[in-house]
Amino acid sequence: VYPAIGFLKDFNLRGRTLAQGRVGVIGGGDSGVDAAGVALRQKGVESVKIFYRRTRPEMPAQDRDIETVLEEGVELQTLVSPVRIITDGGRLTGVEWIKNRLGDVDSSGRRRPVPVPGTEYVTPLDTLLVSIGDLPEIGFVASTGIDTTRWGTLEVDEETLSTSRPGVFAGGDAVTGPNTVVEAIAAGKRAALIIGRYLRGEELKQPSTALLPDAYVEPLPIDEDRLDEAVRADPPVLSVASRRQNFNEIEMSFSVEEASREARRCLRCDLEFTQPKECEMAPPVVVGEMA
Repeated sequence: VYPAIGFLKDFNLRGRTLAQGRVGVIGGGDSGVDAAGVALRQKGVESVKIFYRRTRPEMPAQDRDIETVLEEGVELQTLVSPVRIITDGGRLTGVEWIKNRLGDVDSSGRRRPVPVPGTEYVTPLDTLLVSIGDLPEIGFVASTGIDTTRWGTLEVDEETLSTSRPGVFAGGDAVTGPNTVVEAIAAGKRAALIIGRYLRGEELKQPSTALLPDAYVEPLPIDEDRLDEAVRADPPVLSVASRRQNFNEIEMSFSVEEASREARRCLRCDLEFTQPKECEMAPPVVVGEMA
């Protein structure tokens, strides 16, 4: 039984293949779906199943990633919650589940899973990857008296990232819970700016200035007869058969023609700020669909 994040880290950083036999993944988030795809490619794995307590539309993972692993052979079982882990001689043999029905909408904006009594069943498993209940390790910070939330994260001012202790700032997963690398990097940059103001004795909350474009680029003329061609281009991908047993990159690059066609679909938001006065009465033709 492994945490999904630890399982992924062991493989990507150390080359360790921990999955074997019948693999189960608890959770429908990004790390759970990633773990399922990695487990499927490891030697000695017979099958991989994702177990999720709600239905597929409520899964927080990106739909495109879910569809990818399902195409590759991962199974998805929804509306089930784990009851207990079954072992024999210290080794996993299976997991007992209970079926759910969807109840009222909860604080997350999704319908709450409600267990249905008498629907318990057991699934034989050899490896279990757990991708639920991830919490940041903030005990050492909280012990200093800094306020925390009921979700086990640090409580901060959203604008300044200030904690309840003056001079201490926080961001990233310790504040938001499991999130993206991009969000964590952005929080780090914001914190650096705020800490600079704090050390200089400046006001922490300052109005932000929008970075607007200043160069006008004339829109390309588009023949209205070609508007039907202005649909989003899907990048070419490897076939399921050729990617299932390896870690080759699945999505290929656009061709020059495809990349150029995608660029022409730009909605040109910059024109609102850069278009010369004499051009404002003749706005360009906008093609394509919203990204």
